[in-house]
Amino acid sequence: MLDWNKIIEFGDDNNPAPDRKVTKTDTEWREQLTPEQYQVTRKAGTERPFSSEMCSLFEPGLYGCVCCDTLLFDASEKF
Repeated sequence: MLDWNKIIEFGDDNNPAPDRKVTKTDTEWREQLTPEQYQVTRKAGTERPFSSEMCSLFEPGLYGCVCCDTLLFDASEKF
């Protein structure tokens, strides 16, 4: 899992190689993801600022990638 120091380090020194590569067909991605998740993650879309239900959550926990389940950050690191 990354913390902000690692994120800054990766930004300065290139990104790390992924642990694994997830390969799925477009149909498989569409079956796994909601339409909004698909647009954001597979088509480089974006959500409207502050429209996510996650913006108002501040409970302890871990945030992960909706596509590959990779841990991204701890809720304590959330701004």
